[in-house]
Order: sequence, then structure tokens, then C-alpha cells
Amino acid sequence: MTPLVLSLALTSPAQPVYSPPVQLAPGVRLQPQVSTIPVYRPPVVFVPVPVYPTYPNYPTPRFPNQPFAPQAVTLSEFSRYFTPTPGAHSVWIVHPNTRQAVQVNFVLPTGKLRDLEVDRNSIRFEFRNGTVEINFRTNGTVRVNYDN
Repeated sequence: MTPLVLSLALTSPAQPVYSPPVQLAPGVRLQPQVSTIPVYRPPVVFVPVPVYPTYPNYPTPRFPNQPFAPQAVTLSEFSRYFTPTPGAHSVWIVHPNTRQAVQVNFVLPTGKLRDLEVDRNSIRFEFRNGTVEINFRTNGTVRVNYDN
């Protein structure tokens, strides 16, 4: 122990000093001591929060199956890509007068193809044993003629 601590230990009393209990007069009350130390309160910061509008969640509409319209070809595309084979054919062609897709059904005969002619308003297949001619009329209809 250091001399300072030793001197304090020897000079201090061994027992606390006795003080008699305090008695208050009737009707007198003691007020509690309130601490006057200011309490730190952090500043309140208002942060803007975006508010998005809510929309009702409607179910996706279901439509019945729509009829399928295949891609139609023009007369020039038909003359380039069509392979004349014997049997029944069903082709969607753009009508040269109305510019609407029309379905053309025709049957080609068996035999060797002699000539295929495509004009502005008609298609003509010439075989050894017959001729098939497809005419596009100005009113939007199609006529197929078979000559044996």
C-alpha cells in the first residue's frame, strides 16, 4: 500500500456517523428530487416514402379459339413455289382484284405437265390428258374449269 492510501484508511472512521431519523410534522410532505440533467433526443427526420397507386388484379381474359387463317400467297409467289402434283390441292391465294385471301380448291390430273401459265387474273395447268384453269373474277369469286 502506498502511504497516501494507508493514511486515508487510518483516518477514516470505522463506522458511519449516526444520524437520528427525521420526523416530519403532520401535513408536511417531501417533494421527490428530480434530476435536471437534459436528456438527449435524436432529431426526427422525415423521409419521404413513395406511395404507388394500387390497381385491382383482374384475371387475364380467356378468348375462345379463333379460326386460323393461313398465310396467303400472291399469284407470282404461287407460280414460283407451287409443285404441280396429281391429286386434290387447297391453296390460299391473294385475290388479284380484291386483295383478300381466298381459298382455292382444285384437282390436278395424273400425267405429265406440259405447261403452267400464270396471268394477271388466271392460272392455267396444261397436262397431256386435260387442262385445269383457275379464273379470278372481278367480283371476288374464283372459278375452276376442267377440260378433258
